[in-house]
Amino acid sequence: MAPKAKTKTKALAVAVPQTREAATKMLADYGEALRQIEAIETVMNGDLAKRKQQAVEEAAPFTARADALFKGLQAYCDANRAALTENGKTKTVDFGTGTVSWRWNPAKVNLRGKVEDIITRIRNAGDEFQQFLRQTVEVDRAEMLRNPNLAEKIEGVKIASAGEMFAVEPFGSEELPEVTS
Repeated sequence: MAPKAKTKTKALAVAVPQTREAATKMLADYGEALRQIEAIETVMNGDLAKRKQQAVEEAAPFTARADALFKGLQAYCDANRAALTENGKTKTVDFGTGTVSWRWNPAKVNLRGKVEDIITRIRNAGDEFQQFLRQTVEVDRAEMLRNPNLAEKIEGVKIASAGEMFAVEPFGSEELPEVTS
């Protein structure tokens, strides 16, 4: 086996506090930076919402015109379908500037009401309807965590340590700082 290539990782060039007071100040600065980011994102989201509304308003006349044109084409093509499709020999008609076509949508099942109620009705409807129910079996991971020693005896099961995570949660102020854009 060939030896693994050694990779060098560069140390991050970051300031590291040397005292508790410096860490306290750094945490406050971190919180301020997060609040500034949040304020900038809030302004951006407001601007995006305004631009989206403006675009919808600008497109409204074109949307209405396109809808009317589509309905007119559909009416013409439906009325002349036999001639356009050569009595059903083709489903697509080429007009030179575009095509129109008729396609069947695949069947789909729509469930109205609560799924639990439909399941109950199927269960109560008799044996011939039981084919419409599917039994699902899955591994109960929560139960395995309650009894990890027994669970690990099963081939392919390993209970991993939850591990430790470092988190920083600065105290936030109720007011976001104003950001000029």
